[in-house]
Amino acid sequence: MGMPEALRAPNSNTVESDRELDALMARLADGDRSVFAEVFKRLWSPTQRLCMHLLQHDADASDAVQQAMQKILERASDYDPQRPALPWALAVAAWECRTIRRRRGRRREAPMEAADDLIGADAETEHVDRALTRAALTALEELSDTDRETLIATFWDESASTSGPTLRKRRERALTRLRNTFRRLYGIGD
Repeated sequence: MGMPEALRAPNSNTVESDRELDALMARLADGDRSVFAEVFKRLWSPTQRLCMHLLQHDADASDAVQQAMQKILERASDYDPQRPALPWALAVAAWECRTIRRRRGRRREAPMEAADDLIGADAETEHVDRALTRAALTALEELSDTDRETLIATFWDESASTSGPTLRKRRERALTRLRNTFRRLYGIGD
């Protein structure tokens, strides 16, 4: 299964590393610029892997990683230290990937004037989508490996280890657990 490494279940080394990243990100959010280089170093590889996985195009992935890293570091003060840093950063990266895909599609399908109108009209929707993406990635992180594998296979067109009725039942159960986790974390759903 080609699941992005950043979405796999953590082992003891990654748990400690994630705690260190959370602490560094909290310091950066509080304005401690001395940790900037270390945060950048720790986030670069998982962000790059995710962008390459989502975009499947070297140049677009490279652009997405650079834009994501810039936004992550510019918006560090928005980081909530009560939440894990890696899912927050990967949500920003996933958003950048989505933006690049949308931009690529607009260039092919719509004249420039129409694209400019869409960008202005969608600003509020994009803000809401970004917040929901961050929240969904945090909830996804709390699911089991099997649930994550099933959902990734379903929504990112990857081959699953099962198919047919078994996959449909796993997907149904995984989505139910994701909804319940989302409700537990954020008090909203449906």
